[in-house]
Amino acid sequence: PLHSKTAPCCNSKSILHCCSGMKRLVLLVALASANAFLAPPSLRPAPGRRAGCLVNGGVWTRMVLADDVNVDFDALKKNRKILQTLAKKNGVKANLKTEEMVRLLRIKAAEPEGKNHGNAHKEQGSPQITSDHSSAFNTVLVHGAGKTVDKLGSVNMPIYQTSTFRFESAEHGAECFAGESDGYIYSRINNPTVQELEEAVAALEHGYKGIATSSGMGAVNVVYMALLAAGKHAVCHKTVYGPSRSLLENTMAKNFGVEASFVDTCDLQVVRDSIKPNTALVYLETPANPTVAISDIGAICELAHAVGALVCVDNTFCSPYLQTPLTLGADVVLHSLTKSISGHADVVGGMIVARDEAVYKRLRPMMVTLGACMDPNQAFLVRRGMKTLGLRMQAAQDNAIKVAEFLESHPKVAWVRYPGLESHPQHELGQRIMKGPGAMISFGVKGGLEGGRALLNAVELCVLAVSLGGVETLIQHPASMTHAKLSPEARLQGDVTDDLVRLSVGIEDAGEIIADLDQALARV
Repeated sequence: PLHSKTAPCCNSKSILHCCSGMKRLVLLVALASANAFLAPPSLRPAPGRRAGCLVNGGVWTRMVLADDVNVDFDALKKNRKILQTLAKKNGVKANLKTEEMVRLLRIKAAEPEGKNHGNAHKEQGSPQITSDHSSAFNTVLVHGAGKTVDKLGSVNMPIYQTSTFRFESAEHGAECFAGESDGYIYSRINNPTVQELEEAVAALEHGYKGIATSSGMGAVNVVYMALLAAGKHAVCHKTVYGPSRSLLENTMAKNFGVEASFVDTCDLQVVRDSIKPNTALVYLETPANPTVAISDIGAICELAHAVGALVCVDNTFCSPYLQTPLTLGADVVLHSLTKSISGHADVVGGMIVARDEAVYKRLRPMMVTLGACMDPNQAFLVRRGMKTLGLRMQAAQDNAIKVAEFLESHPKVAWVRYPGLESHPQHELGQRIMKGPGAMISFGVKGGLEGGRALLNAVELCVLAVSLGGVETLIQHPASMTHAKLSPEARLQGDVTDDLVRLSVGIEDAGEIIADLDQALARV
């Protein structure tokens, strides 16, 4: 019999229509194996907390599908036939590897009802995150993934300021180097403070494991070096962060023999035509920096995977609060932690999250070899700032909606690109794959380069500085700043025009931000 107060006794098979709080799943189990997959009430999480939410890899090994039914996914892995049946019933491909099916089913069980956030935005008239998403998300932000904890009970993971770690014995040291022990060796390889951060971000992104790096470009370097090689080809969105394109276009191509195509990944036919037999990586940044163009991650993943290529998405603009590319099919997601995740313009850092173990094992050694490791002090600062990510992102997004509407109606603004405006070319796609339009706006000032310069020199509240995602509103001119090292031809090909101004909206009072832009535009 099933361990359930309400489920009836089973004959040969039973179909339970179990509601995981918000998302309906259909679970087909055989009577003979029922006890292997369903856990009794004694193993349930505390009231009010749904086991399995937003984490994987055994953080919370049992997932509640109903108030009185738990699924033991670790046990389910041992019976692939039943796992495949469960996958088919819930829209997951049944020909995937066991670990991948389990990972996707856990995500399905954690999805809020009405996962199509875009439709919800349209119905509500204002992009908002569902309360269930915010609650679960903010809980993980504050408390972490729960794997690595301080043995002395510190509420915050301490800064383990050490270069090396003491072994218990010669045998223990050998076990650590052989990978037979979880012990620490050397802080370039692993460190408790850094590891706790890696686990938290991986949980938020629904990934296998995270890899913290010294900077966002450290993360980009690791991805390129690990996943590309001489004779291989990469497809990259034509408009990405300047150094990300420059590294691929110049260093990787000229020094390492990597071929690269920079194309409009918003056009699926262009992506299809650009993929070659030797394509190893499709690199996306969506929304793109600085044009805020949006690419269809899921559709592009299907095209790439058809030829065995991996897909990496720079998710810096959105953060996992607004978008989780791994759940859309991407193999790797990376962040500049300097931006929204940390959020206070006081630390530099990067993060890579792999969807599965195989990709992770290609990336982690490369980070260690390159020495692109994160310092424990960095990790501590990022982890502290990250706890308020949900609150900050929502506040900044609320402001950005108002600012974008103001700019679109201003006579001295030629155009505005913001996912929350119906005028955005990929507005509907953004509603479908993002949980909100975010806080990044690009717009063109009438008067071109000189008009943009006049605006930037006149702002008072908005901070004239590069970077983004902080609590303060930042404004900059990409053509002369972040994308200046690209050739004029490359900038134009990437739609980085001279009149383009990039605005990262902060959490100040919206009226103050608008008033500052208004007085600055008056001087254009």
